[in-house]
Amino acid sequence: MRLIDKDFINNLYKQAFLSERKRSHHLLHNSHDDKVQRILIALVKGSYVEPHCHKLPHQWEMFSVTEGRIKVCIYGKTGEIINEFFAGPEDRSGLVEFSPDEIHSVECVSDKALMLEIKEGPFDPNFAKSFPQW
Repeated sequence: MRLIDKDFINNLYKQAFLSERKRSHHLLHNSHDDKVQRILIALVKGSYVEPHCHKLPHQWEMFSVTEGRIKVCIYGKTGEIINEFFAGPEDRSGLVEFSPDEIHSVECVSDKALMLEIKEGPFDPNFAKSFPQW
């Protein structure tokens, strides 16, 4: 059994505050070869994950925003925003799933936010993210 308590999460937030990217993460899976990849991501206000997609056919991605609020944008192939919304416990949805090749960005708009990201493995760092060339 593994218990993720408030002290553990608060430590992730402390690391995020000190990080240049304003976020920190903790892997919950044992190996990049695991069939299911699980990651806790702590973000603080101003953290921005730039528009990207995942090119491999098994690279769907789902996250649950368990604390705070994030802004999600979905982009068309030429860079236009085709959908934007907020996600978090107080919003319409705290669950978001992206299909492979769906260009998206994420921004923390609350003081802090916590996400549990789940995706199919194995994870290959050479294909982690693909950035559009707009």
